[in-house]
Amino acid sequence: MRESDFIETYLKVDEDGDFVVNSLPCPFLGSENHCTIYDQRPSDCRRFPYTDEDVIIKRRQLTLKNSTFCPITYYVLEGLLAAEKKL
Repeated sequence: MRESDFIETYLKVDEDGDFVVNSLPCPFLGSENHCTIYDQRPSDCRRFPYTDEDVIIKRRQLTLKNSTFCPITYYVLEGLLAAEKKL
């Protein structure tokens, strides 16, 4: 599938200007909560929740938004705050 077709069919732009899936749950979430396109999933899906790259710092609003529904993002932020307090 061409990228433009994928975007048109499955994505929308949210209030922050980011592409997000146009339906919840993800249209590729299969039975037993397994990704049905795992081997071909888009880059953002592979990289999510971005805790091992500079996105976590450079895009603070996205990181804070992710922390509201992604436990690992929340715990990473909590760990950073705890480490900051020790300094």
